[in-house]
Amino acid sequence: MANAMLCIEIYQFNGTWCFTDLKRALVHEPFVLGIPEIINTVLENNSLYEDGKNYRVLFAEQEFPEVHGVLNQVREEFNGAWYEWNGEEGWLCPATMTFFDYFPAQIYFRFEKL
Repeated sequence: MANAMLCIEIYQFNGTWCFTDLKRALVHEPFVLGIPEIINTVLENNSLYEDGKNYRVLFAEQEFPEVHGVLNQVREEFNGAWYEWNGEEGWLCPATMTFFDYFPAQIYFRFEKL
């Protein structure tokens, strides 16, 4: 069974949010197409944003305590999937499949300052 709770550290790199996960051979993997805007909004709405700060992102297919939100899958496209949060849409690329066996219908998430 795969881990129910997953975790990455995100940081700003080349003007967008990225993460590195050496175990999954992902280095400076960027968030694109609406996901950076969703991240910024969630951080600002929860009074977490600090310029230059890194964040831990906890995420899971199942709801867990103290989540900041849930991404709801809208459609799959170009080996990735579009997700909606609070009226905003963003695309998660195929790297998502290194964490899940499929694009989940929902991804719950929580941000924490590091």
